[in-house]
Amino acid sequence: MEQPRTANLPSSGRPSLPTLGVWLMAALAFGGGLLLRLASGQGLPLWIDETWTGMIVSQPDWASFWREAWLDVNPPLYYALMHLWTAVAGLSDSALRLPSLVFVAGAALLPILWRAPGLSREASLVWGALLILWGPGIDISLDARGYGLLLLLSVAQAIGFARLMASPSRARAFIWSALASLAILTHYFALPLAALQGLAFVWRHRARALTCWPAALAFAPGFGWLFIHLPRLADYARPDIAWYEPMTLPLAAGHLRYVLGQPGWMHLALVAAALVATRLASRGPFHPARDAATEKALHMAVLCGVAALIVTLGIGLVRPSMTERYLVPVVPSILLGLVLAIRREKRAHLGYILLIAAFGAQMLDTQKLRTRLEARSFYGFEQASGFVGARGAKRLVFTWDHPASHILDAGSLAKLGGFFLARDGAAVPTQAVVLAPGDNPNLRLRDAAGNEERSAIIWIYNRARNSAARTHPPDPRLWSGWACRHDRARWVGVLACVKATPR
Repeated sequence: MEQPRTANLPSSGRPSLPTLGVWLMAALAFGGGLLLRLASGQGLPLWIDETWTGMIVSQPDWASFWREAWLDVNPPLYYALMHLWTAVAGLSDSALRLPSLVFVAGAALLPILWRAPGLSREASLVWGALLILWGPGIDISLDARGYGLLLLLSVAQAIGFARLMASPSRARAFIWSALASLAILTHYFALPLAALQGLAFVWRHRARALTCWPAALAFAPGFGWLFIHLPRLADYARPDIAWYEPMTLPLAAGHLRYVLGQPGWMHLALVAAALVATRLASRGPFHPARDAATEKALHMAVLCGVAALIVTLGIGLVRPSMTERYLVPVVPSILLGLVLAIRREKRAHLGYILLIAAFGAQMLDTQKLRTRLEARSFYGFEQASGFVGARGAKRLVFTWDHPASHILDAGSLAKLGGFFLARDGAAVPTQAVVLAPGDNPNLRLRDAAGNEERSAIIWIYNRARNSAARTHPPDPRLWSGWACRHDRARWVGVLACVKATPR
């Protein structure tokens, strides 16, 4: 096990100044990270993915819930937890987002409460501080999606794997297997990491690992649901449904920056500077007495994370099927690697302080964070629903102009389109329109709405790929006699209209 450095502990037994410095920086990281989230998330409307969450979890009974969960592309664990939560807390924007904040805070606290073998208290504090300051984690904690839960489970899985590798037993194997299975039930891109960790365990411990085979039964829920869900996943795998960009070298570089905390290069420069400065200040090799088994376990946890990152990027290279958020499972292992890189230096405490400062620098630019969150929330129709609701819409025609809409259930789309009106107690009959290639949405929606007074339409679109709006954008000339609101950015927009008088 890692031994305390006597040079850093005064004879009184009190923590040294370097140790106190690490604790202070970690406390600032946790406090500042939580305050930043609370301040930055105020007043943001739900974006479309969060609205899908709201629609799925608001189903009136479990039968309806499981149908919507199966129709979705994601596994059901997060939705099931949210179905239980919202039955108590309601469906407000804050209620939908609060669990994600709790999950991310729990992910950052977990390394401190359940320490990885051989990791000192200070190193565990730093790992937790990096998790709370990890840039995309701020966005995730303010998002009613499953990635906060995925981050929490991935941290637990990394710790469980390190403990299993350091001292194999059936109990530890079951804990790791159960955590990995829960992660798979939260997001399918947790599979590469679980597979690589399982292979590493068998390779490293061989016969001893084989005696732990009953623990594999913990994977039954994860793989059982995957088997049930495969027919639906095949729909999303169709080439004409893909909406992600093909993997390129610049895109892969952006994914790497995402894993390390920020989309820009400045953050990486600060992290590199912290590592170099610690190395220069240490001036010579440092070989503390540490347990070999725990050291190998920690390094294997990091190596599996790096290997899973490579595999995941490779999947994106074979087929456009991933976005940055799918890399969340590998983030805890990668950040642990940064902690271990500092930990090996003689001036590790200095390095810990510099590393936390490098990750915390992003907190200084609060406006940039707010702008990023507002840009995400722009791709939604909560405000458009408020517009048609305030004008007394009696009937709603809704379309989501997106490649995936071709395989979506019309009933699900109708529930999605009417979610906000129903939540506000003004539910109206909602008809979903699925656009065919070559359709002019202006004409399709206007015709579907008909001549009835106070008929309404909501058309949310993304012009990036394969959308009707790319060929036929909203045309004000075709909406004469309608009261309309059109919010648009470069690639996305939403048109909401209410017929004021019959034609």
